[in-house]
Amino acid sequence: MAVVAGTILLLALLLSVPIAVAIGLAAMGSLFYLSPDFLILLPQKILTGMDAFTLLAIPMFILAGTIMGHGGIARRIVNLALVFVGRVRGGLGFVVILSTMFFSGVCGSASADTAAIGSTTMPEMLKRKYPREFATALLAASGATASIVPPSIDLIIIGVVAGISIGGLFAAGILPGIFNALALMALCYYYGHRLDLPLTPRSSWKNKLSVLTDSVLAVLMPVIILGGILGGIFTPTEASAVAVIYGLVVSLFVYREMTWIELPAILLQAAKLTGVVMLILGMASAFSFALAFERIPHQLAQFIVIYADNWIVFVICVNVLFFLLGMIMDALPALIILMPILVPAGVALGMDPIHIGIFVAANVSISLFTPPVGVCLYVACGLSKLPIEAVFKPLLPFLGVLLVTLLAISYVPEITLFVPRLLGYSVAD
Repeated sequence: MAVVAGTILLLALLLSVPIAVAIGLAAMGSLFYLSPDFLILLPQKILTGMDAFTLLAIPMFILAGTIMGHGGIARRIVNLALVFVGRVRGGLGFVVILSTMFFSGVCGSASADTAAIGSTTMPEMLKRKYPREFATALLAASGATASIVPPSIDLIIIGVVAGISIGGLFAAGILPGIFNALALMALCYYYGHRLDLPLTPRSSWKNKLSVLTDSVLAVLMPVIILGGILGGIFTPTEASAVAVIYGLVVSLFVYREMTWIELPAILLQAAKLTGVVMLILGMASAFSFALAFERIPHQLAQFIVIYADNWIVFVICVNVLFFLLGMIMDALPALIILMPILVPAGVALGMDPIHIGIFVAANVSISLFTPPVGVCLYVACGLSKLPIEAVFKPLLPFLGVLLVTLLAISYVPEITLFVPRLLGYSVAD
């Protein structure tokens, strides 16, 4: 069965079939091999994969992010970031990194985050003579790595499939997200001097104060969401509904950059993105059922456990596994299939499940901008109108830096566990 599933999936990917359809075809072939009743099993398992209360947070956060992108939130976050780092060489690159971090706290979707921030910053970078390839690589890497910043959809999925506290994962993602951002900013500062990138024109203190005042409500968005979740006021699912309501009120009645007439198009855009995510989840659930029935993930996990007799070797194996999988398939099915197996194995070796969830999320964030299936890379190339192959070389320094931060996050648990421990979440000592 594994040969059948692998052959179908590989052929579909080589033919550039959309990842959800490719996984669905592999699932159909696998279930057909297992049972003549595959036409009954397939829709059952697809619906089961999408039927979880916690997953309601995904469409709501996507809708909130879409509303914020149309309502002026992204532009105000960019303007605020320029106030602080605009006069640094390569400062506009800093703005991209900081903006994706802030905006990730609004929408939770890496692709939506990259599109919203990139639509504002990409024209500015090109206008200021940033090399098109460098600007594209920077946007792709920034948007992808911001996916570890809560409230991330990937963290929600990890929490659901592995039985880890989502609030704990959100708390744990804060310091690694900042760590990644600082590493990218250091690289951007180096290239700012090497490429002699221009500085942002000076602005008066009056203009800076005006920008700060104008962006208060934009910055309050992630503060309210994360503060409410980590403070125990509402659950992540309830927070996603709060984000939608807040976004509507601010966009329609305060900033007034969005009208009621635009709302149907915004809902349709959010529905399309949600449909893609949920379809992948459903297809991956059917595929994971077939693999689990044949105990393939168990055998893979057992292989890792047998040869990983301590947590250090275990982390190496998991990092290599997700890095390789991330280059050939979407992160969602990999998370759904592997996390329920790998988390108990890691816990048995003395690791904290929150730490496991975060370093896997850091792996997933890298896969979002590595070819051939990195969605953030596709979004960034679409905005800069460059073919993906033109961005391969400029991506390598960003990939190298983030692999170093990944090793730090993996092997220094305190980077991940400090904030959850401070907020009272149950973590291993």
